[in-house]
Amino acid sequence: MNKKIVLCFDIGNTHIVIGVCIDDKIVKTFRLSTNVKLTEDEYGVTITEMLLSSGYKIEDVQGLIVSSVVPPLDHTIEIMADKYFNKKPIFVGPGLKSGIKIKLENPKQLGADLLLAAVAARDSYSGNVIIVDLGTATKLIVVNAKSEFLGGIIAPGIISSLNSLVSSTAKLNLPKLAAPKNVIGRDTASCIQSGSVFGTAAMIDGLVKRIKDEIGEATVILTGGLSELIKDSLTIPYIYDKDLLLRGLIILYNKNK
Repeated sequence: MNKKIVLCFDIGNTHIVIGVCIDDKIVKTFRLSTNVKLTEDEYGVTITEMLLSSGYKIEDVQGLIVSSVVPPLDHTIEIMADKYFNKKPIFVGPGLKSGIKIKLENPKQLGADLLLAAVAARDSYSGNVIIVDLGTATKLIVVNAKSEFLGGIIAPGIISSLNSLVSSTAKLNLPKLAAPKNVIGRDTASCIQSGSVFGTAAMIDGLVKRIKDEIGEATVILTGGLSELIKDSLTIPYIYDKDLLLRGLIILYNKNK
């Protein structure tokens, strides 16, 4: 029996995460580097080869849904979907049914990735939620118990901050991105690691407390490509949910197909 597959694309500034969805569950993920210079054929060949090598059939792909924060790639992915899967993808954006009430000054400014996080969190967790998404940027997203997107916080991401630091200083080199053993560094590399990892964790701890001071108690959900690096350094209680955004794509696909 053929399995009906939905491909979920989470296109970020650094990586493209592709989720293979069967029966509303993510059964496999692939990760590609985001590169606006690649053609639809280069993406199409790579993606189809990854699917085939994992035992999936191209003809079983029933649909595609795309969340993108890289507009120059949108047309490339749209052409690729038509050429290699004979499908028109759904792009996350204004006009899609989401079940989330957006309480922003300008709702059209809401990024696709932020909406995905809100949709998935609202579907999986009750009450107020604070989503901490660690990627190219560090984002905190606030959704209340009424399914209202209240807003959030955007700060420079760990790698972005590190690259800025190293490029602005002549004598500092980029260390391995890892948590050091101690908060107090004993050499330049461990000092930078401490500032990056423990500094980000302390920022998240503090911002979550401030958000709770404004909205009351809330469930904290940790996700994003760099969340694995930070999660053991946090002092706040949280739920680690690495596939949150991909689940958001599945939910939006089912609401809008």
